[in-house]
Amino acid sequence: MRRAVGNLLDNALAHGHAPGVPADVLLTVGRDGTVTVEDAGPGLPPEVAGALFERFRSGSGSTGLGLSIASWVAHVHGGTLTAGRSAAGGARFVLRLPASD
Repeated sequence: MRRAVGNLLDNALAHGHAPGVPADVLLTVGRDGTVTVEDAGPGLPPEVAGALFERFRSGSGSTGLGLSIASWVAHVHGGTLTAGRSAAGGARFVLRLPASD
């Protein structure tokens, strides 16, 4: 879980801002354990939206492993990782895991 959340934060810090502008990242942990990472960057390019969680697929020149590892961690624990648009106009990633008894 630490790796998944770390990868989401790393992604937001690296890609969630315009060049020369500091990253504005919001991390929220809900009462149900849902982790949301949002940024105020340019958002998700439509050409990579369908392949965000595939290994070695990157629209930014990175390795393309961070989001795929985060998605894999979510699925191994019976959860999900979804991506969308944040209220600030950037990317929003939501990591949901089933509640434990």
